[in-house]
Amino acid sequence: MDKVWSFFTSLKLAITVIILMATASIFGTIVEQNQPIEKYRQFYSDGTIRIFEALNLFDMYHSWWFLALMLFFTVNLTCCTLDRLPRVVRIVRNPKLTLDEGLEKSLGSVDRWKKKGSPEQLADTYAAAMGGVFGKPVVTENSGTRHLYAERGIVSRFGVYVTHLSIIIIFIGAIIGNVLGFKGFANIVEGESVRTIPTRGGTNHVDLGFSVRCNKFWVDFYPSGQPKEYASDLSILENGGEVLRKKIVVNDPLQYKGIWFYQSSYGQAGGSSARIAVTAAGGGQPSVLSLAPGVETEVPGYGTVRGVDYQPDFQGFGPALLVVLEKPGKPAIEFWLLQRHPQFDRQRKDSHYFTFLSIDQVYYTGLQVAKDPGVNIVWVGCTLMVVGILIAFFMSHQRLWIRLAPAGAGRVEVVLAGSANRNRLAFEKKFEKIQAAMKEVAT
Repeated sequence: MDKVWSFFTSLKLAITVIILMATASIFGTIVEQNQPIEKYRQFYSDGTIRIFEALNLFDMYHSWWFLALMLFFTVNLTCCTLDRLPRVVRIVRNPKLTLDEGLEKSLGSVDRWKKKGSPEQLADTYAAAMGGVFGKPVVTENSGTRHLYAERGIVSRFGVYVTHLSIIIIFIGAIIGNVLGFKGFANIVEGESVRTIPTRGGTNHVDLGFSVRCNKFWVDFYPSGQPKEYASDLSILENGGEVLRKKIVVNDPLQYKGIWFYQSSYGQAGGSSARIAVTAAGGGQPSVLSLAPGVETEVPGYGTVRGVDYQPDFQGFGPALLVVLEKPGKPAIEFWLLQRHPQFDRQRKDSHYFTFLSIDQVYYTGLQVAKDPGVNIVWVGCTLMVVGILIAFFMSHQRLWIRLAPAGAGRVEVVLAGSANRNRLAFEKKFEKIQAAMKEVAT
């Protein structure tokens, strides 16, 4: 049993597990997780894919061996904490109240001087002085010698254990999230809904227990053609009715029954069509045509036209449509129509001119769907970690002793000593101020 306990309280074991987890995380970063097998085939050979699948590297964070590493480290850290914490508790509950010679030699900050009087007379004076500059002391007496002891920042002794506890809580939350949660992606065309979400590269499907519908999708573009903002109007459908509706954008998800829907991506669903207006050069009511990509459309009494290209920003002129016009007995010609310049086509000086009105495009919204029942536990752990780090790095356990011993001839030897478990340079400066205050009170 002792060997088992020694194994799990070993620092070497902790370092080994940390290195293994760090190495595994590097693989998890390099190898894109939970992608369709077709995407992996673009980068890896069939043999590499088989090896990666055998090692669960395509879904590493849900693999049994990664969860085992997390569990192993949690047990290791718990045992280390339980092994070392009682020692700190004993130090805290049983402070060394007297300053003997052995302790004095181990301390870096020590000063001594002699004053007239007796230990009994000076004890109250120094106790009041210590209470004013450092903290109220505990006064004890041993063989005619008075000892004064005070301490501050005792909670700093527990900072590292608060941090340990936070890591354990975070790992527990992560394990719960990995085992009981899921993460997947869904593409929903405008007007359609889904009830199941593919996860783990499409190998599994999770039934949400309700449906989510994309009512509308919007995307705005910069003049350069880059997407500026996109959003989705989503509805939650349950038992035949809409129970929740929300417009989501990036970083503003929809949440229902512990499942989060994040705006992740978007794309074109099916083919698009362009709307153009045909107007006689002499005037008259324009007619509107819908052009499918590459499909000829007849303009009665004039010819045929087809759209062959679309640019969101053609040479800085904004959206533009490239069309091919064929007229009976004449060679085909192609030219651009500029949406922001409706009269641009008049320069052809033909009997009819075209105006580019719009592109009719149906989009799908790309959603990341996630459920993580351990996330609140992780947040608790993160909060504790911040508290633990603040305690560990910005607080120190400072102790101060004064020994009042008879020195003969009606005099008392005063010994002032102090220590801090960290940030000793700052404590030395503080000790100098306390030292000056103690000598000033005694004169």
